[in-house]
Amino acid sequence: MKNLLKLLLRCPFYSIFFLFSFCYPIHAANYQNLSCNLSDLRALLHLSDGLDSGIDGWRMPDDPSVNCCSWVGIRCALFSVSSSSAAVNSTDLSLRVVGLDLARRDLKGILSNSTGELDRLSFLNLSHNSFRGPLPHELFHLQRLEVLDLGSNDFSGELGQGIGNLTSLSYLDISFNGFTGSIPDTFNHLQKLESFSAESNSLVGQLPNSLSSCSMLRLLNLRNNSLDGAINLDFTKLVNLVQLDLGWNQLHGIIPENLSSCRALKVLNLARNHLYGQIPRTFGDLQALSDLSLSNNSISNIPSGLETLQECRNLTVLVLTTNFYGEEIPSSGIQGFQNLRVLVVAFCALTGTVPPWIVNSKELSLLDLSWNHLTGGIPLGLGYLDYLFYLDLSNNSLSGEIPMSITKLKSLSSESFWHSGSSSGFPLFVWRNQTGTGQLQYKTYTSFPPTLDLSDNMMNGTIRKEIGNLRLLQVLDLSRNNFSGSIPDELSGILNLEKLDLSFNDLSGTIPSSLVKLNFLSSFSVAHNRLHGQIPTEGQFSTFPRSSFKGNPGLCGVFFFFCNSTKMPPELEQNDREGTGIIIQKLPLAIGFIAGFLPTVILFGKCFNYENFER
Repeated sequence: MKNLLKLLLRCPFYSIFFLFSFCYPIHAANYQNLSCNLSDLRALLHLSDGLDSGIDGWRMPDDPSVNCCSWVGIRCALFSVSSSSAAVNSTDLSLRVVGLDLARRDLKGILSNSTGELDRLSFLNLSHNSFRGPLPHELFHLQRLEVLDLGSNDFSGELGQGIGNLTSLSYLDISFNGFTGSIPDTFNHLQKLESFSAESNSLVGQLPNSLSSCSMLRLLNLRNNSLDGAINLDFTKLVNLVQLDLGWNQLHGIIPENLSSCRALKVLNLARNHLYGQIPRTFGDLQALSDLSLSNNSISNIPSGLETLQECRNLTVLVLTTNFYGEEIPSSGIQGFQNLRVLVVAFCALTGTVPPWIVNSKELSLLDLSWNHLTGGIPLGLGYLDYLFYLDLSNNSLSGEIPMSITKLKSLSSESFWHSGSSSGFPLFVWRNQTGTGQLQYKTYTSFPPTLDLSDNMMNGTIRKEIGNLRLLQVLDLSRNNFSGSIPDELSGILNLEKLDLSFNDLSGTIPSSLVKLNFLSSFSVAHNRLHGQIPTEGQFSTFPRSSFKGNPGLCGVFFFFCNSTKMPPELEQNDREGTGIIIQKLPLAIGFIAGFLPTVILFGKCFNYENFER
């Protein structure tokens, strides 16, 4: 039901059909002399027979008068039959199957070609099952079909097959299957189409030009295929388009300027293609645009792009990762983004400083400028962004101390400063290790773990004890910097902390025993510092590996030699014993060698002196 409601919101026709055909179904109980159409009954039984197992709730008929309209997932409607009489009574009516909703029924098998015999069918939802094999040609004979949802199955083969015959189609979803080949260029016949999704298949070839004729189209999602060629659709005809997702393909060329004709466009994802050139200046006309991702392309001229995009007043999510390689991020000329909540410009090798205009983006919740070459300090103003809960400035060349303002981030100390996030129009990713490989995927940016990541920089000073006030923080990574001083005992106040990495710094003192209070801590490292003393053994510390503590000669306890002891570490003791044993074993040989060699040396010396004297 939850997924169906999402579908209703995306497709207006889906809503209308649901209200009139599903909320107010016609039952045969109201027409006692009527039963389900014999042709429909036969088609349904063949459909069930084609599956690896039957459909729960579909009873096999004991007589031809069985009413299939009462079966689970089936909706029927009354239709008049041919009659010579002008008057219509119950004998002039026939119950026909108009809706078939078998989503999430754990069905496995082949879709029977008898489905094409349900000639009154206008709604067919087989999504989230395990149907396999190609689609039957007969399916495309259903000219009354208005909703066709085959998403999340194991269908395969080419679409080919006749899709242009479904002239009544308003909603088409074939996503998350194994369809191959190109997308048929027959969409000029589908003038009523409002939503088309073919995400995550193995489709190849170019975008069909005929898609431009679908003037009613509101959603076009072809993400995660192998489509190539240029983005050559005529967007001046797609003025109703609200969501366009062509990400994760092999499209190349420039971003078409006529995309700005889609004034209703809210979500645009062109990520992970081979696009180049600049962000069109006309994009400033996209006043409805809220979510934009151009990541992993070869877009250039970041100053021009940011100047243009700041004119998109409703822009909420902006992802520009892996573009503008080696350019300098502008520190002036940008006023800021008044409604921006997510800004990701990572893996761009950008130079310059953390731009001061970011602090003018008062709604910002997530900022990722990692894997660049930014220098200078962290702007104080970042700490005054009330909603900022995720800050990743890792893998840069930042210097200076952690600003005190960062330790006062309101969203990391109180949940009342969190935006109520809705699902993004496309997935968002976060890198999860030092190499920049491996990633976690989130559909809602508010699902990201509250994070402060300043790792792999040149920052110095002490680790401020006030960081302990950020009680909602889940990830604190200050590794690979030049921080000195002790580890603050106050860090134990971050009760939600799951990852704490302080490795590769110049920290001294002991590991605070209070850190054992961090019950959610699953990743911990203080490796390669100058720490000494007892390693805590309680709480989560009993689960951490040796590598979490290595490179600290003064640490003792678990993994290392006993604390408060004059004994060497076990490794050194072993080496010492082995070395002593070798010396003892070889001592007689050494004495014999010296005894035999010494007279020779003395005699040689005497001869040498004699010769010199004679000369």
